[in-house]
Order: sequence, then C-alpha cells, then structure tokens
Amino acid sequence: MLIVGARGHAVEVLQCLPVAEREQAIFFDDVTPNQPLQVLGQYPLLRTYAEALAYLADIDPRFVLGLGGPALRQRMARQFQACGGLLTSVIAATSVIEPHVAEMGAGLNLMHHTLVSPSARLGEGVLLNAGAAVHHDTEVGDYCEISPGARILGRCSLGNGCRIGALAVVLPDVIIGEQAVIGAGAVVTRNVPAGATVAGVPAVPLQPR
Repeated sequence: MLIVGARGHAVEVLQCLPVAEREQAIFFDDVTPNQPLQVLGQYPLLRTYAEALAYLADIDPRFVLGLGGPALRQRMARQFQACGGLLTSVIAATSVIEPHVAEMGAGLNLMHHTLVSPSARLGEGVLLNAGAAVHHDTEVGDYCEISPGARILGRCSLGNGCRIGALAVVLPDVIIGEQAVIGAGAVVTRNVPAGATVAGVPAVPLQPR
C-alpha cells in the first residue's frame, strides 16, 4: 500500500496499519530534498509522481494519506484518484468505533485510541488524531483535521476543512463553519463562522495583528 508522505504523520500512519500491510508499505514524497531512499531504513521511498503512478497501476491501486493539513490532504487525494488510485482508510486497532456509526467516508486516518460514537458521521479524508473523540450524532465534514486529545461532543457539526487544535473541546450542539480553526486547548461554547479562528477558554475570535 502506498503512503502519501514520508515524514512525521506518515510514519505514524505506518504504525496504524495491520502487520501484513505494514510489511508491504511504500512511501511517496516528491518535495522533501535529500530524503533517504528508504524510510526508517526499511521501507522504499518513491521520489517521482511517475513512479507512484506506476506502483498504483501495476502493483496495488490503494493509497492512504500520510500528511496533515486539510487542503493538502484533499489536493493529494484528488490528484491520485484522478489517475485511478483507490483512496483507502487507515483505522488503528486501538481505535473504538461504536456500533451504529451512521457514516464513515473514504480515506480516513483514525489513529491510536480514537473514539467514534453512535450516529456520528465522518466525511471523506477526515484525520482523527491520537486520543481524539467524536461523540454521538456529530457530523464531521470532509478533510477536517482533529488534533490529538480533542473532544467533539454530542450533536455538533463541523464544516469541510476545519482544523481542531490539540486538547480542544467543542461543547454539544455547536456548529463550526467550513475551514474554521480552533486553537489548542480551546473550549468552544458557541457557533464559529466559516473561516474564523478562535482560541481560549471560552473560545473567542482572534483579532488580526
């Protein structure tokens, strides 16, 4: 399986793969200079887009997203899907997906010790990082990034491309607009407009400098 990315989060994604998949993993990174040709001294690294496409066409069409940032994740997913790649989810064995989850899109990263509660909906390409939780009846839009330890409580709604900082808490029934950013450790008690950045306890909009 091809992991798009070769540093940081990509290596964490590797550790969430089943053992059999991990042994066959291969990485792709065409932007980082002076990158060794093996990741962790063991896993092959493809350095050109042509090599990656050949791998998807001839060996295994599946690819997983091993990078952060909603816009970049979506762009890379679309780029490889357009060439026949199959966007695939990574779900760590330690994650807890409760029965009766309403919907889980393609290309998820559900990292170690994450929780997805009943009637939750996760859109395409969502990154739910280590120890984060999405509680009941919450809807998470496409390509949202929920950082380690964050908690999205019941009946919330996150628009596409949101970024939720580490250890942030979004209280029940809050609506967060598309591409909004929630600062680390924030407690969000009221709705957040699209594109806004909020931080603090309780969270308030950050003023431009």
